[in-house]
Amino acid sequence: MEQELNLETILAELALYAPVGESRRGRISSAALEPGGTGLLKAVVDFGSTPEGPDTGPDVEIASRRSGAGAEGAQRELRAFCAERALMERRARDPEGAASFTLGEGASWSAGALVLDGAERPAAVLSTAHAWVAAAEGPGGVMVRVFTPPPGPGPAVLRRLLRAEELEPLRGRG
Repeated sequence: MEQELNLETILAELALYAPVGESRRGRISSAALEPGGTGLLKAVVDFGSTPEGPDTGPDVEIASRRSGAGAEGAQRELRAFCAERALMERRARDPEGAASFTLGEGASWSAGALVLDGAERPAAVLSTAHAWVAAAEGPGGVMVRVFTPPPGPGPAVLRRLLRAEELEPLRGRG
């Protein structure tokens, strides 16, 4: 039986987050099912971008994704989650450039923290010319990633979204 993908279902299946103090409603800009369609693998919530008008990108983007690495591979998976977003941003800015397959000169890694519903979690942090990204392992085996345009840092204190009213209605692509 196929489950309908709506805001209530998404919020029940995967912990989604917003910056503490954020007054704007988030917009789910993408969602992905686990291989085989057994459940929600990843969802991305944007704050500050809209599909109307010129797309300048989000002010803040917070992605949640189920982790698959286990404790021994968690740090590597967090770094890959950060690098994935930084590379995506670089490719968007220079899709034809060969250098867009690298993090770029001056990219730097550091350790930081994200606070998820009051609990501080160690985070991998990546700063590049095109992105500031941090990712931490959240409760229930869900990785949480924060992206902002540079120079960062982005919001580090997040709260879980619990009600569909905290998000814009889902919009399909035609």
